[in-house]
Amino acid sequence: MKTFDLLIGGKAYSVDVEKFDGKQARVRVDGRPYEIEVKKRAGVLSKPAPVRIPAQPVMQKATPAVPEPPLVPVPSVPSGGEVTAPMPGMILCIMVSVGDHVAVGAPVMKIEAMKMENEIPSPVSGTVKTITVKVGDQVSTDETLIVIEEE
Repeated sequence: MKTFDLLIGGKAYSVDVEKFDGKQARVRVDGRPYEIEVKKRAGVLSKPAPVRIPAQPVMQKATPAVPEPPLVPVPSVPSGGEVTAPMPGMILCIMVSVGDHVAVGAPVMKIEAMKMENEIPSPVSGTVKTITVKVGDQVSTDETLIVIEEE
């Protein structure tokens, strides 16, 4: 299970990702379960596809007085232009080259972890300055993969 602490509109949320198969995910937001559907857009590298989470928790019957805002998964990367590995795994694909311009959220790499392919997005818009790994490399959590010079 992967846990994220998110700040959205000034409000803190704790998000536990229990299951993710590339098309659907089961998450808990502040302890409340949600089933979400993830839709990919083929050939689009400038923006990640939006993820819609129902305002009503899966297990809850009563309608909350104030609906929860829709949440979007936040990648496990530090602020700034370093793309780091969110988990240990093997580099499957590098989608950018040194000198390429990337937009925030654009996929830059795929890592295989626990027999699942995980796209790693760019944390910033800018120009790729350094790629520190190659296809087939084994990486550790928080290892620097790519350095991007911010715009």
